[in-house]
Amino acid sequence: MAKEKCEYYLYGIIGRYMDIDTNVLIADIEGKRKEGATAITFYVNSDGGEVSQGNALYNYLDRTDIEVEWIVDGIAASMMAVLLSNPKHKVKAAKHAKFMYHRVSGYTYGNSDETRAAAEMMDGFETTLIEMLSERMGKSEEEVRKQFFDGLDHWLSAKEAKAMGLCDEIIERNKSIKELKNITDSRSAYNYYNNQITNLNLNKQQMDDFLKTVATALNMGNASEKEVLARVQSLSEKEQTLQNSLQAEQKKNEELSKKIEAMEKSKVKNLIDAAIADKRIGEDDRATYTKLAEQDYENTEKVLNKLAAVPRVKAGLAQEEKLPKGEENWGFDEYHRSGRLENLKNSNPERYAELFKAKFGFDPKN
Repeated sequence: MAKEKCEYYLYGIIGRYMDIDTNVLIADIEGKRKEGATAITFYVNSDGGEVSQGNALYNYLDRTDIEVEWIVDGIAASMMAVLLSNPKHKVKAAKHAKFMYHRVSGYTYGNSDETRAAAEMMDGFETTLIEMLSERMGKSEEEVRKQFFDGLDHWLSAKEAKAMGLCDEIIERNKSIKELKNITDSRSAYNYYNNQITNLNLNKQQMDDFLKTVATALNMGNASEKEVLARVQSLSEKEQTLQNSLQAEQKKNEELSKKIEAMEKSKVKNLIDAAIADKRIGEDDRATYTKLAEQDYENTEKVLNKLAAVPRVKAGLAQEEKLPKGEENWGFDEYHRSGRLENLKNSNPERYAELFKAKFGFDPKN
């Protein structure tokens, strides 16, 4: 039977296969809950991570009857800071701990519709985070948005967080941890506090208790210090391997994107070159049809294929300005089908430009 109270150390980045994988964490907590655990203390030193993973942990803890206490040892930044915002939970922080809030960020790849959809998704996540903080702080969502979601990183001391209702209590018992000055980014802040926490001069009983807590968090039971350290080292190496793999995949994606872009440009050029070679259009039409093909390749290809492959009309025959009988009401498509579009262009360029603009929405000279 598990103890009534469990402890977890949430040190690192939130994310699938990262330091804090909430898919794994939630399953472990649920197992402890079913064994009788009724209270959990989370020790925190994290610069945030994936919003979707953080939301999953927030929602799980919110719907359970588990009593939750958060203790910020170093920093609680970004998604981790929002995780602490549930009004049902008790939040404590070391005297020199830091909290940080900012807008949701991410990256995407795809066409304009996919990019807009990704932006709307991030806006949706951001609205949810604002709702969480609004409930905790007792402020309107608009006030929270203006205060923390203006595009900048907002760092708060434990004292400032307490004044805003984001922290319930400041812990001052441990005088060994020094406050960080001149914060530049969340990763450096995380490393600063993590190193201090790791290098605290603990007595034997404190060290034994600490190792026991870490072993419990790692599901290692009564493992020895050597075994715990070996597991931590193994996890660290796995994280580095994953980071290297992610960087390699990102590089491959960038190279693939460049290749696809080059292929698209080559595809358009080949289409226009073929149309000019078949004398469906002239060289002076290249820029116009290139622009059309870049915007809508499929329909531009259809238009070019409908144009008749005819010889260029001699300049001496291109002086006729009056329309032949029967052509008075012809539009761009009728000239295409008849194979007389090139003749119209040479004999009556003003009418050609008029029909072209009516068809495509812009002047062929542009």
